[in-house]
Amino acid sequence: MARGEPSPADQELIERLSALGVLVSAAQLERWRGAGLLPAHARAWLGRGRGSVSVLAEESVAIAAALGRHARAGRDVRWTVIAWYAEAGRPVLPGRLGVPEPPWPAVREALVWAMRRSTAQRLVVAARTAAAAGEAGQDAFYTEAGRVVGRGHAGPAHPDVMRRVLEDPDAELDQGEDRRRRRGAVSLAAASAMGAGEVGGERLVGALATLMPGPDWSDVAADARQAEESGEFDGWIRAGAVDPLGLLEAAGPEGMAAARHAATVLAGIGGLYLMLGLGMPDTPALARLRTLLEESGFALVAAQMVPLMINPSGVVHALAMCLVPEIAALAAWLKSVLTEQADTGEGLLRLLGAEQDGT
Repeated sequence: MARGEPSPADQELIERLSALGVLVSAAQLERWRGAGLLPAHARAWLGRGRGSVSVLAEESVAIAAALGRHARAGRDVRWTVIAWYAEAGRPVLPGRLGVPEPPWPAVREALVWAMRRSTAQRLVVAARTAAAAGEAGQDAFYTEAGRVVGRGHAGPAHPDVMRRVLEDPDAELDQGEDRRRRRGAVSLAAASAMGAGEVGGERLVGALATLMPGPDWSDVAADARQAEESGEFDGWIRAGAVDPLGLLEAAGPEGMAAARHAATVLAGIGGLYLMLGLGMPDTPALARLRTLLEESGFALVAAQMVPLMINPSGVVHALAMCLVPEIAALAAWLKSVLTEQADTGEGLLRLLGAEQDGT
């Protein structure tokens, strides 16, 4: 067989994938096999000295389809693995192949690799370095933090703000919302690595209120002032509390799968939360869910899961967040709210009066 010519089984695989709308080459299939992502074809012996032929397994079709959907020209295969892993945790759509799980070693390697090169990890490392470097190191941290946090979008706007712009493109917006979120993230990173006293009570509570809007933070602010007066405030946030890389490195396959499920739940609820801002009609059930989410203080977390779970570079951060017990508990609680509403027959998307109208 000439070099580069696909085997009959690979040719059949390429044709099967093409029928599914997934275009791959024989070279791609070989690269995926070399990376340990796509199994080699089994051999069937023809007997009587006629040799053997490769046989295409249905599992190979499903795996290659998942890889092909997420492969991009020039994209490191580790990003493809992360995207595949995220898809494997979603419900199977009607008429689509079930998505098998990628090999766990490849998943772990890809997630740790992605987090190590992320801007978020750079911020954590810079904060830890500053904690041991005195005043000069702290100044360098804030300079670096400004560069890191200043890039990209800080997260979705509140649905009311989005809807106001949709209905009136000339509406005046609060241009400082992104800046406050970015400053809040820097403050929490500094407090985690250098102690809450580095930030101060007022600034730390302000950061929490910006990143977790909804709850009344006045009691927390009073507690912070009292802790500062008594000299106990520096221990409010445990040093090293922010360690996304450590969370990913320590997680096993079961823990990561649970985090993926939590991230998927939060992204779905976050999407429903944001859809009001895109003009989706409100319903009583949706309004109650939105109120509960805002009162919990985690509305921004759920909303941010939507863009994070779309791209591989965001998936790694979503999974790290959902390895934190508090975020996993949030997802479980919100899922129980949805289950309770479904048990009472109150559909999230059912408009008021729909039963009477027969719609």
